[in-house]
Amino acid sequence: MNNAQLVGEDMVAAAIPPGFPSAEEVELLWRIGLFSSDDERALRKLWRVLKGQTDDYLDMVLGMVAAYPALATALAAVCQENIMTASADGSATVRRLFRQWLSETCFSPHEPPWLKRLYSLYSDLPPERSAQTISAALPGFRYLIALSFPLVATVRSLLVSGGLAAQEIERMQSAFLKAILLQVTILSKLYVKGELW
Repeated sequence: MNNAQLVGEDMVAAAIPPGFPSAEEVELLWRIGLFSSDDERALRKLWRVLKGQTDDYLDMVLGMVAAYPALATALAAVCQENIMTASADGSATVRRLFRQWLSETCFSPHEPPWLKRLYSLYSDLPPERSAQTISAALPGFRYLIALSFPLVATVRSLLVSGGLAAQEIERMQSAFLKAILLQVTILSKLYVKGELW
């Protein structure tokens, strides 16, 4: 399955949803985060290695989540189902969303379409309703930050089993971490009020 099949139909139009950081803000964040064209190439290679292993990767992540009941509860509320059964019953929704997130992270790291869709959902709500809806639909912000590195560290065993050189693995993990941290930074604008962002 290629990227176009995965995200093409559902991509948000070129217009930036209200509240979404401007292209200039996103570009500045990339420069501050030292994201380069080498990182973009590393992410595309990461997808080539992982696209057939997304279920294995998700199972590893869910195993990590299971070790923290508070995290499992927060993520289950977001998915509106028990995500801990995803590995047992093959939950198509969780698996599809995870695969889409990974694909969009590797192919559209600057402005992942899922983030634009999320901003579109909340942009027309009144501020008090938006805060309530966001808190019900998203995990606590602390979990987004805390999960950034474990998501990257967890992928290492899959890259090692792919027979890649240590330097190549390090390069892909570094690019992946940069992309995840930028997503968390952009997503934080939904959590942080006013001029504090």
